[in-house]
Amino acid sequence: MSEIRELLNIGGGQFVSRMDVSPGVRSAWRLLFEGETDEAEKRFRKLVAENGKDAEALAGLAICVAESGGRFVTAEKLAQMAVRIAKRGPAGYLALGFIHMRASRLEEGYGFLMKAQNLAPEDPRLKAGLVWYQQERPPVIIDLAKEHPVNRALGSARDFLDSPARRAAAAVFVGVGISLTRALMA
Repeated sequence: MSEIRELLNIGGGQFVSRMDVSPGVRSAWRLLFEGETDEAEKRFRKLVAENGKDAEALAGLAICVAESGGRFVTAEKLAQMAVRIAKRGPAGYLALGFIHMRASRLEEGYGFLMKAQNLAPEDPRLKAGLVWYQQERPPVIIDLAKEHPVNRALGSARDFLDSPARRAAAAVFVGVGISLTRALMA
């Protein structure tokens, strides 16, 4: 089975109960998280047939389509439709993130996860997506093992500098350090 079953067990089995969605959508997500992709796809299709404007159901269907058949283009279109329906909701962006990562486009997937994080930082699916991204992300130095101490240290620095605000703070810190060094040497 895919990585999604392992990753979405984060939270001690209470993952689905923390989702703020309708009971029908919650049961379909539960099936998806338990690895029952085909059954979850049937439920999501039924939910979409009942209400074509349900962004959560469209996002779940998009993930099912990508997981079950590897139809990434179709899945991406469904997820984009979910984004158009609920621009301020995280479901479509989370689905796009999972789909892109599943299709080995890690950086694009990470970008969509960051959009979802801005909209709903407490969504439990986001944590699973970020864990997946960290597991799939290549090491800083390709020739060394991912667990090598140098790669782990450089990876921590890379993770720290992923945020634009942190990069700006680091640039200010370096700039101040350079100017103080020049002042001391003069």
